[in-house]
Amino acid sequence: MKGFFGILAIAMTSLLFSACTIAHVNNFKFDASPSPEVSGPEKDLDGESMARVSASFTAADEDEVTFPVSSHVLDASRFGSNGGSLERVNPDSVRRVYSNNAVLKIDGYNVSASLDFFVNLNLFYFQLGIGVYDGLYYYAGFGANHKYYEWGVFIGEFNQFTTIDYFGYWCGIDGCTEEDMDDSYVANDFLVLGDVFFGAYVGAHVWRLSLNNTVSMYVPGVDVGQMEYDMPVVVTNYTSLGIRIIDNWSVRGGTVITFVRDWSEPHLGFKFSLNYDIGAESSIKKKNRAPAETGALPPAETQPVKVAEEQTAAPAETEPAAETEPVAEKETPAESETAAEADPAPEAEPATEPAETSADEPAEAQAEESAE
Repeated sequence: MKGFFGILAIAMTSLLFSACTIAHVNNFKFDASPSPEVSGPEKDLDGESMARVSASFTAADEDEVTFPVSSHVLDASRFGSNGGSLERVNPDSVRRVYSNNAVLKIDGYNVSASLDFFVNLNLFYFQLGIGVYDGLYYYAGFGANHKYYEWGVFIGEFNQFTTIDYFGYWCGIDGCTEEDMDDSYVANDFLVLGDVFFGAYVGAHVWRLSLNNTVSMYVPGVDVGQMEYDMPVVVTNYTSLGIRIIDNWSVRGGTVITFVRDWSEPHLGFKFSLNYDIGAESSIKKKNRAPAETGALPPAETQPVKVAEEQTAAPAETEPAAETEPVAEKETPAESETAAEADPAPEAEPATEPAETSADEPAEAQAEESAE
């Protein structure tokens, strides 16, 4: 029984001492990815809607960006808020306080896939998309598509996976002393960050080629308690050139430039994509199909031309006939009676009389000859 109370007393003492120590974060480090890319149809929709499936690979050097962080708990306790003085603090600790930096690590390699929908609204279109890229993202956008160019804006949510590494010290309730600097700790935590990303793009397309430039940005939503800092904005610029190989298949390649805090130090990379379009036939395919249809049905297209030529030529050839026919049709009854009176049959009677006379004359001559 005494042993039980002894163990209980030790446990209570340990709990009491542990309750008097508080973990204070001194700095941290986490992974972040470039902002997702969103682009337009990359061709002339010609009044149709379409969908696109893409698979991409991004390759870039892994870079680290530092930005200042501070902890009022640590800094104030070191500078005597709990009764201490500046002389009690080691100069190395002071330099470490003033140079505390969090580290944002830009990922170097990513495999991603996306599904985009474009709903045509005459010259404009509405787009929706979802993708897998170091997590999951989805977006909505609005743009305009013309014969040779396009533009658009978008906004969405980027849910990326990241690991945060914490570095700090175990300090007492009253604050951190110089002796507490010897009792440091390291911890890590896996998080899914849900951040809003947005941007715009502009593109040009002609024949089988397309050129696109997208600017996309977001602010990583890392929240570390007991610290104050300004999280930098991650701005990514995508520039790519695409070519349509066969039917609705196309390949793209270009650069990925990410800016974090300092515009003079861009973080470079490359991205390659394979796309497949569903719907919205390309203008190349339509042009190739049009001559084929024309050759397959020559009579249907040529006959109207011949008929039109014959119709245009017929009036010139039949004008005389058309003029004479109305004259024949417009004969009046008086004219017909006149024509009947002028019939050559009655006029032939005088001709017959001489014929009869001539016939009688030989008979009389014969009778006179016989009388003689």
